[in-house]
Amino acid sequence: MNDNNVILADSVSYLPHIAAFDLLVKKRFSELELDRLLVYLIDTVDESALPFLADQFDVLGYKGYGLATTTAEKRSVIKRAIELHRYKGTLWAVRESLKNIGYPDAVFTEHVSGHWAKFKVSIDIGGNPVSVASIAELVRMINEYKNVRSHLAEIDFQLSLDDSMELGDRSMENPAVIDSDNLSIGGSFMYDGTYSFNGSKNYSQDTDILTLTIF
Repeated sequence: MNDNNVILADSVSYLPHIAAFDLLVKKRFSELELDRLLVYLIDTVDESALPFLADQFDVLGYKGYGLATTTAEKRSVIKRAIELHRYKGTLWAVRESLKNIGYPDAVFTEHVSGHWAKFKVSIDIGGNPVSVASIAELVRMINEYKNVRSHLAEIDFQLSLDDSMELGDRSMENPAVIDSDNLSIGGSFMYDGTYSFNGSKNYSQDTDILTLTIF
């Protein structure tokens, strides 16, 4: 064989249909994306393969994969699967399982209600969606990785908000001012001889209003 690219034996390489088949196979293989074949490189494998890998590593559903909300979290669940199964039944496994699905700051409190076997978990939900179904799955996941003697008493969910507010103001130089003053002239007087009817006083019972408008 003179051509190093030909893998056919000399006894068949001269046959046209065999040579054509060889060229077809080589062309097909040369177009393959080898990265897609490396399925155990979890960080780079095609996303469509992730559910099958999760099934293979036994982390489907409440064991982690079903609670992951992003592709990065799903990859993390699969990558940590062997460790989680190895240390299953420890606080570390429970803590790491929560980290994988987006709860890195979960706080564990033991001896709840004075009972040595009861514990609770406090979780800051952050941007994670929470529903009745997801809470039920979360409880199942914690029970999956905790030890048998410990009992989950409660889960506390907390929401931390970080927001900012800007205040603005606007002023006008020398704004127009409109004001009104009322001046009452006249009034009621008693006919007790104090006043003289010489026209200097208004003895009527009505009231006159003088309105001054200032601009």
